[in-house]
Amino acid sequence: MNASPSPPAGSPHSWLAHAKSDLRITQICRSDSGVLPNQTVFHAQQAAEKAIKAVLLEHKIRFPRTHDFGELIVLIQQHAVMWPFAPDEVEALSPFAGRGIQTDTDPLSENEVTEAISLAETSLIFAPTSGSLSSALKS
Repeated sequence: MNASPSPPAGSPHSWLAHAKSDLRITQICRSDSGVLPNQTVFHAQQAAEKAIKAVLLEHKIRFPRTHDFGELIVLIQQHAVMWPFAPDEVEALSPFAGRGIQTDTDPLSENEVTEAISLAETSLIFAPTSGSLSSALKS
C-alpha cells in the first residue's frame, strides 16, 4: 500500500488517484486468464472517465453525473481545454461503461481490450501534464 496521504475526497487529485487505480486494475486483470475481457475493459473505461473528470474539476468546469464520454468531451471543447483525442475516439469507450457488469453481452476481442487500455493510458498521460495535477500523475 502507498503510505502517502490520500487527496481530499472529490478533488481533482482524488479523481486522478482513482483513475490510476482503475488503470492498475486493468493491468492486473489483463494478466489473469480468469478475468473476463469485458471486466478488464470496464476498468479501462472507468480510468479514462475519471481522468477526464479530474481535468474538468481542475479547470473548475461543472459536469453532470454521466458515463457519456461525448458529453464530457463537449464540455472540454466548450472550455478550450487541451485534450489529446477527437470526441469519437474517446466516445468509443462509452459502450463499455456498463458492459463489464452485464452478463448478457458477447465477449470482447483482444483488439477491443488493447484499444480500451490504450485510450485509458493516454487519458492519464494527458490529464493534464501541467498545473497542479502534474505532480499527481507522477505518484
